[in-house]
Amino acid sequence: MNLYFNQSLAKNYNSKPQIIRVLSEAWVKDNGYCPNCGIQPLAEFGNNKPVADFYCAACAEQYELKSKQSKLSNIINDGAYATMLARINSDDNPSFFFLTYSQEYRVNNFLIIPKQFFKPDIIIKRKPLATSARRAGWVGCNIDLRRVPETGKVFLVKDQQVIPRDSVTRQCHAAVSKDVIFT
Repeated sequence: MNLYFNQSLAKNYNSKPQIIRVLSEAWVKDNGYCPNCGIQPLAEFGNNKPVADFYCAACAEQYELKSKQSKLSNIINDGAYATMLARINSDDNPSFFFLTYSQEYRVNNFLIIPKQFFKPDIIIKRKPLATSARRAGWVGCNIDLRRVPETGKVFLVKDQQVIPRDSVTRQCHAAVSKDVIFT
């Protein structure tokens, strides 16, 4: 597994969020695999599918990717509150990948939180944007990872060390098979 982003993919982009989206999604497509069944590669959904970036053609698991520079924090900024709630309450709700990277565009951590751990109580509604904002009234959300037990956080890469695929798959199956107690 190559832990570096292919920076040449971002040469036609100027916006930092667009650059990171392109680089991190390409990295997952090239290096990621389905933690549920171990199949590689993952397939990509088309652009603008709400709360879904990848899926496994073999087992149909869906994944949403969240990326950020530096370390993983307890509170993750996300998109529209209503869209997130609708998606995690749906029959085909996704699991979430969280990816952190260094200033040199190297993956520090890459983990999955299986969909069973995403419940409405970990989604925090933000205040609506001010009436003076371009998208006045829009309501976003944050994800509170403190409400996810450690067994629900399965690393594929931890501190720039690749975790063996069979270990990841075993941990994912163990995490979702246990009785989950949310605090």
